[in-house]
Amino acid sequence: GIIPTLAPYLLPLFLNDFLSKYPKVQLHIFELTTEDLVGKLEKRELDAGLLATPLGNSNLKEFQLFYDEFRVYGSEQDLLIKKKYIIKEEININQLWLLEEGHCFRSQIINLCELQKKEMHLRQLDLAVGSIETLKNLVDTYKGITIIPALALNNLSTHQKRQVRYFRTPAPVREISLVTHHYFVKEKLLKALMDEIQNNIPETMRQLKHRDVIPF
Repeated sequence: GIIPTLAPYLLPLFLNDFLSKYPKVQLHIFELTTEDLVGKLEKRELDAGLLATPLGNSNLKEFQLFYDEFRVYGSEQDLLIKKKYIIKEEININQLWLLEEGHCFRSQIINLCELQKKEMHLRQLDLAVGSIETLKNLVDTYKGITIIPALALNNLSTHQKRQVRYFRTPAPVREISLVTHHYFVKEKLLKALMDEIQNNIPETMRQLKHRDVIPF
């Protein structure tokens, strides 16, 4: 299982190499929200899951893989994009596009920007968005800003990359782990999958130094 905000960016990085290296392994991949994924892991309906952690679930084991930094993606007209680095207090929440409820990435952004403490005004257009790609399209079409994971930068055009800004250190990140049931026994298969993922992730993403893991 893999969460939707991770699947389109992580799977293309390692999947072909893994299948080529282990031709006898059959993979069945399901794109699921964190809640559904955790439920299936607990019931042992899935062998493993790729998702944001920590979960704080004693029934599951977490194997940290890497740290995916948050980036600000904004329209060229937004004043925030004129800055080189951004601090979370500068984000105008009434210009911020968010994923729909049910996504852990949405919860992380809410925690990062402390949205519960701030008043959001009703805007003319309010969409329940289910993907990061749609968020980027909303920014390009209707202006405003959104927050995307660093892995999503691989899907941006050269022009779009000019609309991306870093957060000031310590950079907010989501911790990505491979998660199994506590009594999962296919250790060799698990190790092979972890190694292949990490071999295709930049070394800098595997280090937590100067970064801050955002809970959800």
